[in-house]
Amino acid sequence: MQKHILIIDDNKDLLTMLTAMLKTRGYQVSVSETAEAILDRVKEVKPDLIMMDMLLSGADGRDVCRLIKGDEAIAAIPLLMLSAYPQAVDDCLAAGADGFVEKPFDMKVLLSKLSSLHG
Repeated sequence: MQKHILIIDDNKDLLTMLTAMLKTRGYQVSVSETAEAILDRVKEVKPDLIMMDMLLSGADGRDVCRLIKGDEAIAAIPLLMLSAYPQAVDDCLAAGADGFVEKPFDMKVLLSKLSSLHG
């Protein structure tokens, strides 16, 4: 069965690249460019894993992470935070993220982290 990943990022080029790369590796991919109504989106999509940028247009990914992890219906979904700020790793993990990958990232590192989070 295909693993389903929801990517939340406001960078359209990155969304396109990640979607193509993950689909070629057998993942089902859904995307969201904003954090608006994200709890409803996560419940609708029912992903096996969420990959989210720390800094989104109009929202802080750490706050969005807290919202997701605070909702009993979706809190167990692993959440991987992406950021160009390596010093933010502790903040992201404290917000409830299950993993952190620094941007720009090496695809092998990202795939390894994805594999470790969803088994």
